[in-house]
Amino acid sequence: METASHRALSRLAQTDLTLLILDIHGHIIACHHGHLLFGEQQTRELLGKHYTSIYPAPDSANVLDLALKADLSGEQARFESWMLGKHNRRIRLEISVHVLKKHDEHAHGYAMILRDMHLNRLTHDRLRESERRLRLFMQGAPEHAICMLDPHGSVIDWNLGMRRITGFSAEGIVGHPFSAFFPEAALSTQLLRSAASGSHIKAECELMHASGLRFPAEVEMQPVHEGDGSLIGFAVLIHDCTQQKLMEHRLQEARSQLVHAQKIEAIGRLTGGITHDFNNALQGIISSLELGSLSLDQGGIVQARHHMMASLHTAMHAGRLTQRLLSLLRRHNSPSHLISVSKVLQSMRELLGRTLGDDITLDVSHSDELPLLVCDSDQLESALVNLAVNSRDAMGGHGHMRITCRPCTQDDSDVRVAFGPAHSTYIEIAVADDGPGMSEDVLQRAFEPFFTTKPEGYGTGLGLSMVYDFVAQYNGAVDIRSSPGAGTCVLLYLPCDSAASTETMPLKNASPAPDLHGFHILVAEDNETIRHSIATRLRQLGNEVVEAASGHEALSLLAGGASWDLLLSDIDLPAIDGHELCCQARKQLPELRVILMTGYADSEWLEDNALGDATEALIKPFDMGDLLTKAQSLLQPAD
Repeated sequence: METASHRALSRLAQTDLTLLILDIHGHIIACHHGHLLFGEQQTRELLGKHYTSIYPAPDSANVLDLALKADLSGEQARFESWMLGKHNRRIRLEISVHVLKKHDEHAHGYAMILRDMHLNRLTHDRLRESERRLRLFMQGAPEHAICMLDPHGSVIDWNLGMRRITGFSAEGIVGHPFSAFFPEAALSTQLLRSAASGSHIKAECELMHASGLRFPAEVEMQPVHEGDGSLIGFAVLIHDCTQQKLMEHRLQEARSQLVHAQKIEAIGRLTGGITHDFNNALQGIISSLELGSLSLDQGGIVQARHHMMASLHTAMHAGRLTQRLLSLLRRHNSPSHLISVSKVLQSMRELLGRTLGDDITLDVSHSDELPLLVCDSDQLESALVNLAVNSRDAMGGHGHMRITCRPCTQDDSDVRVAFGPAHSTYIEIAVADDGPGMSEDVLQRAFEPFFTTKPEGYGTGLGLSMVYDFVAQYNGAVDIRSSPGAGTCVLLYLPCDSAASTETMPLKNASPAPDLHGFHILVAEDNETIRHSIATRLRQLGNEVVEAASGHEALSLLAGGASWDLLLSDIDLPAIDGHELCCQARKQLPELRVILMTGYADSEWLEDNALGDATEALIKPFDMGDLLTKAQSLLQPAD
């Protein structure tokens, strides 16, 4: 069996020490790594000589006895001496002697280990210098947070950069576990475990500041190993991402402002056409009402009804125009939802008809059945406005524009762009014109922000860039096909929602008049004409209706002790708005049903801030049928 001394000598023999094997009388019988202290010739000459020939020492005869005595007590004989090495260099040695034993525990020789203390001191000094330089580097890089961890994850070194971003000094943190900086200690454990497996780890997370606040950071962790592969700790580099996140937020804000500026530009281009359309609508309303009044004076009830319905139809058309404009003007982006592309195209046809001018023919066509898209309908409308106005300007106000829509896949021969792997079916929306087309140079730069071929003051160069960003946001693709003299076609490819069924276009059947009577209703509206017309229609159905011109008046009536069934209020009331009126009314009458009306395009706000199942939203302009349907759904819910 190998003794502990043999195992120790085996390990020592693998180092840069010089090892002499002596027989029981002290003669050298083997020399390992002798070239470290002696020349090769001198090393060979040592064999067979007594160990005392290596160096002069007055007490040398006692070395072996000292080794035997030390072995009995379980220790080593260790002392220092001088000798002449190779090149006659005087060397200070550290000498240790181990007793070699047989199985019967009797000594049969000795192992003498010689260490050049000068070399050892140089190595030690170099290590200290290396450590000093490392510390200077760590402390001299205050912009970089660096720390060292032991194998168990406790902090053993901490530089000024770590103090700067965490607020903790080295004195207060060295010796503490690194997990103390994580709001969730499990993440620290996971990082250490992954790094210990030999991986370089990088993760974004939140860390704790000395003030108790959290801050975003990027943590890099690298395992540190000894020469034999054993883990001795971890090197950690931390980057404070606060400024980066702030810049990303500011960039997003700037992007939002650019989107809004682009929408304002689109509105400016649309103003002329919309004004023309809206004035036409007002003229149609006025003319129809005048004709209806004359027909009544002459006893023509049928003719009067015809003119009244024409006036109603024209008024609803004008209302849709204003809603489109308000939708484009909204500063925020509405959340993504399932949209019907065909419905968007139909509504945009109304908006673009007059904008393009009488000298531009607009054709809109699409497949009968189209899959639904998951995207922001306002952004899609804005993109179509930009493409249509660009085509109009390119054609100089004269020409033919086509907007087509169809489903497609990557395998279609006409598709020239690459789709992502996440979706198999896409909707292709193509906007084509017969304008002058683009040169190859212009085509290559078409999507660059602020690039435009229009004269100064006639465009920002953001239109196509915003269209590209919108499509990319939903993992789609854009293609432009154009050449000089052959017109331009811009194709948008948007992925379909695989879980949504193909859209259908149900017919809107005429609904019977609602059975709505016997209820106590309060109408709060500061516009007298609107308030009186609503109240009159509700009274005609057999309801008791009270009118209020302000929020304060409505609250006074609600507090009068009567039993109220429904509050129908405009949001934009003087002093107390409709939302606040609803909240205060519910404190007195928790079961009160409420319909909130508004003339602004803020239906999303109403939906996001709904006050429960007992509240409905109604966007002006609306017809009485919509109002009565919502009132009936609140007052007479289906079983």
